[in-house]
Amino acid sequence: MVLVVKSNPEAVAVLKKCERYFLQALTSISPPHVDVKRFLIAHSGGLDSQVLLALGSQLLPASKLYVVHINHHLQGEASQWAEFSYRQAASRSIRHTVMDVFPDHGSENAARDARYSAFEQIIQPGDWLLMGHHADDQAETILFRMLRGAGLLGLSGMAVTRPLGIGRLVRPLLMLSRAELEQAADFLELDYINDPSNQDIVYDRNFLRHKVLPSLKQRWPQVLERWQKNAELMAESHDLLETYLDTDLMLCVDSLGCFNLQAWEGFEPPKRRALLRHWIYRRTGHRINQNQLQVITVDVLQAKADANPVYQLGEYALRRFSGHLYLDLDGLAPLGSLRDEVPAGSEGVYDLGDATVHISAASVGLKTLSGVVIKRRKGGERCRPQGKKHSVSVKKLLQEAAIPPWYRANWPLLYVGDELVAVPSICICEGWYSEKSGFSVLWCSF
Repeated sequence: MVLVVKSNPEAVAVLKKCERYFLQALTSISPPHVDVKRFLIAHSGGLDSQVLLALGSQLLPASKLYVVHINHHLQGEASQWAEFSYRQAASRSIRHTVMDVFPDHGSENAARDARYSAFEQIIQPGDWLLMGHHADDQAETILFRMLRGAGLLGLSGMAVTRPLGIGRLVRPLLMLSRAELEQAADFLELDYINDPSNQDIVYDRNFLRHKVLPSLKQRWPQVLERWQKNAELMAESHDLLETYLDTDLMLCVDSLGCFNLQAWEGFEPPKRRALLRHWIYRRTGHRINQNQLQVITVDVLQAKADANPVYQLGEYALRRFSGHLYLDLDGLAPLGSLRDEVPAGSEGVYDLGDATVHISAASVGLKTLSGVVIKRRKGGERCRPQGKKHSVSVKKLLQEAAIPPWYRANWPLLYVGDELVAVPSICICEGWYSEKSGFSVLWCSF
């Protein structure tokens, strides 16, 4: 489909390129875009978002389109820009919403954080958020990260797509230059907002945009394409590195998901740093930077042996205990979401709100699941572990197994009626163990 434009061969060529890259970005993602519930178009009213809206309204099903405008309340014209965005959506009969955010201060990072937080609030399962970042934005991002100090991931720049909250973020214009978007907007006779703050070179990105990139483009006209290629190579190398790290990470992580420091210390320092970062990412989705790694090293890894250090990482808490690192949601789970009693009569993963119990068939283990119920520990429980002569308190079993103190109070227990039959990841009780076939019962923090 070709958008209606003034009769101009150059216009047709530019718009065909815009359409092609737009659709290529969407069709390269699995699952296919035909299964998307809603396409949320991030719309500031600026050049890139206006072209994005024009392409989306022509190339995507109107019933799935939804325009989202974020009002940062940082400029006097903010309300006028929100109204402009509304009119642009209304003229195309597209649904529109304004989300108000109030950044803590007027910095670039604060505004960005507030904006993405708002997007995560509105996005739903099956939604794709389309953003108008283009090749010049990519070059600015890579250069900015390079100046601050970045590794493979940082120098990979912005991805065409990545998860965002419970949905997905997509950048369909990332391979197109700002000059091409300006041509498209001119040929389509699109009005767009010029935010005056984008001209203020006191901001780092604006300085790069107005003072550095023009000189680079003049000297090396293909600089945007070359940096994009470099970004792709960096991303490829980073993905390959993570594949290798996954293999070594298996040697450092036990069945409870905690990080074994003794095994980790067997690696060379560069790999230790990479493995620790990788474990934190796999566990939480957070990427830590050099400064955070240094704080963790000093405050957690180098703390006294009898200390109980805690490092806050967003909503997670990183703790060290008995030669292991643990990462859990801080406070584990909202009180109302905790489940005190869960029937467990079949194989599966049972969610208790702050932890899970994994039950699966095994060559030896719990002899039956008939009538099994998972209950929380209340204190005072005792059992006789398989092969032992005497009963012992569950408290002592947990201590002997070096279970961290913050897990013990709510440790799940398996009962049949009033009889304790298993302590997940610790033992099967006498009379309930089968040497021929049975069920494995394991605990996991989340």
